[in-house]
This record gives sequence, structure tokens and C-alpha cells, in this order.
Amino acid sequence: MREDPALADHHRSYPDGPPAVRVDDPDSSQLQAAAARELEGLALHEQARHLAEVWATLAELYRRDSVQITDAELEAQADHLALLERGDRFLEDVATRLQPDGELLALARQVDDHGLGVWREAAGSLVDDCPPSLVHLRWQMEEEQRAELRSHAHLVRREAELGTRLRRLGLVGRWWRRRRAAELASQLADCRVRRERSARRLVLLDAKVQVIDNTEHARAAWIRQAREVLIRGVAAAQVLVEREQHHHLQEPDDGHWAGAGS
Repeated sequence: MREDPALADHHRSYPDGPPAVRVDDPDSSQLQAAAARELEGLALHEQARHLAEVWATLAELYRRDSVQITDAELEAQADHLALLERGDRFLEDVATRLQPDGELLALARQVDDHGLGVWREAAGSLVDDCPPSLVHLRWQMEEEQRAELRSHAHLVRREAELGTRLRRLGLVGRWWRRRRAAELASQLADCRVRRERSARRLVLLDAKVQVIDNTEHARAAWIRQAREVLIRGVAAAQVLVEREQHHHLQEPDDGHWAGAGS
């Protein structure tokens, strides 16, 4: 996902901001576009926050070791490391969808570490070409939906209650108790506005969940199309982990025998 200033500057339409689109707008694509912009804005914010964390970690390491480095060099290293980490997370997601067979794993075990690194890096470099993963945002949208539904139900009950109380005054009561009638009418109008705003937020939240589902389907389809490169990257990552684990298992034995020999 590439950064777009228009996404970063997009105002959230919840909880208190103006609605992104009208509920009765016949063009549902406008609603989907508004939902997509907000979701991509959230994802870009997460990406920028992660980059800032990598930058801060590198800066602290250089400061601790008293190493002088320019801001441009630090920024370039942080960008590179953040991209590598995103690529690794991308491959972890791909590994849940594509599993290399025994033949490919056997081939990968014949390749040296440098070659496997090339396989893995080639697959990870596709992270920006693949449709973004928004599935981790779904729980947040569903939590907001549940909260908004509770709020909307409360406003519906409150609006009905205020309407009943105002009707019970009748024409005579409204004239005789003008101040009370005006208070009820003002409360009713305010409650109706809040209930309509809540309904618009619910519609937008539904659209966001739909965008997440659509994006996930597109992501899965793209991964299937890029299967050849991606599955090699997954196999390379698995074999490299196997070798690292084997290396760690060998270290205690080597130390033990070295001690015994001395």
C-alpha cells in the first residue's frame, strides 16, 4: 500500500464528525469509496507508526554505541528494515494460504542460505503489490458496530418516549405549558438528529466490513496468481528456520564435547 496524502488527511466520520455520505445516497459506490478511504487511512497510520518505531530503535542503538550517522542514512536504513519486516509478515500470512509440497521443500534444502535469502526477499518484495490486508481491522469495526447498535437502540427508545410525552400534552397542554412543551420539542428534535447520525454511522460501518471482506477476497486471488514466486519464498523461510533450529541444537553438544576433550 503506497502512501496517499489524501488518505492521511481524510477526516474520520465517526464518532462525532459529519457523515461521509448520505444514507439515502443512491450511489453505493460512493459509500464504499468513503469506507475504503478511512480503512486505508488507518492502515497507513499503522504503517507510519511502525516505521517511526523502527527509526527510534535504530537511533537509540547508534546513540548507545556512540556511532555518528546522518538523518538521511538513518531514514534509509529504517525504511529498508521496515520493508523487510513487512515482507516477513506478508510471508507469514501467505504461509497460511500456500503450503509448499515435499518436492519443493527438498529442492529448497539443496539451496544454500544466500540462495534461499534471494527466494525469500523476492517473495517479500511483493508486499506493496498485493492488495493490503485489512482483516485485522475487522474486530475493531465489529466492536464499533456493537457499541453503535446499543447507542442507536437507546436513542430510538428515547425518541419514542419523548414523542409520547409531547403528544400527551395535547393542544391545550402545549398552549398552557408552553415552556415544558418547548423543552420536550427541543429534546425530541435533538434526539432525532442524534438517532439519524447514529444510523448513518451504522451504514458506514456496514460498508467498512464489506470493504474488508472484498479486500480479503482480492488479496486471496492475487496471492493465487503470484503463487510461483510466493510459495518459493515460503519454502525458503521454512528451510532457513529449520537450519537455524538445527544450528542452535548443535551448539550445546559442540560445547559439551569440547569441554570433555579439554
